[in-house]
Formats: sequence, C-alpha cells, structure tokens
Amino acid sequence: MTDGMKSGAGSDPFATDTDDDGESSKESEDPNEDVGGTAGSSPQPNVGTDSSPDQELQPTSTEESVEDLPYIFDRSSVKSERKATQYFLREETQATEKDALRAVEQELGSDVSLIDLREALVRVGAEHLDEVADELREWGYRFREE
Repeated sequence: MTDGMKSGAGSDPFATDTDDDGESSKESEDPNEDVGGTAGSSPQPNVGTDSSPDQELQPTSTEESVEDLPYIFDRSSVKSERKATQYFLREETQATEKDALRAVEQELGSDVSLIDLREALVRVGAEHLDEVADELREWGYRFREE
C-alpha cells in the first residue's frame, strides 16, 4: 500500500481513482452534467420545478413587476412611505373607528391594519368634504360660519 495510510484503514478519500491502465478517471467530464447522469446522455429535465412556457411571458424587469403591485404588497411594512401623525380622538370616535374597522374587514374578508383604515378614512373623507363640513357644523362650527 503506497498511499501512506495504515493497512486496513481504507483508501485515501482524497486520492484520484485510477483504472487498470493507471490513468485517472473523473466521475463527470462535463461540469454541467447532472449528478448521477452518464457520460454522453442528454440532460434530464428537472422534476418538480415549475418551468412552464408561461414563465417567459412574465416581466423580466424588477421595475415592471414592482410598479404593477398594489400598495399593500409593494411596501416593506405598514409604516413604509408614511410619516407619523399624532391625533387625538374622543372615546365615541374611537368606538366608531373600531366599528368601521370590523365592517371593512368583513366587507373585504381580510384583516386590515388600523393605519391603513385611518388613511383610507382621511382620503375618502377628503372626497366628501360636504359631509365633513356637516359633521363639523353639528359639533358647533355652524356658530362660527359667516
């Protein structure tokens, strides 16, 4: 035994295999060949992967796909792209907000973040300023009107 290992300890795991002619042989000449494949055989398709022709129709640019995402999926957190705004609510308004959150969640069939609900309420309210003005009049602003 000329590999420098004790007799009976097995073969050197780092030695290259040699055939009867003393030539080194490699398991695979082609680095792209699948493990377990035989030399000269065609590559086997990847089993269990989704490689359908439809994938080629998908946008290849990250920019294209990100622009198409709805806001809640495009952000990294619910606070993304938002500035903190502190405001104070009376208890009855907090109860109204809680009821609105439950109703919207039921309508959408999904959980909704309170931050998202508040922003949506502001945006929809801004589209219905006449109703906002009516609410403020009920609070007493009618006495300040000219």
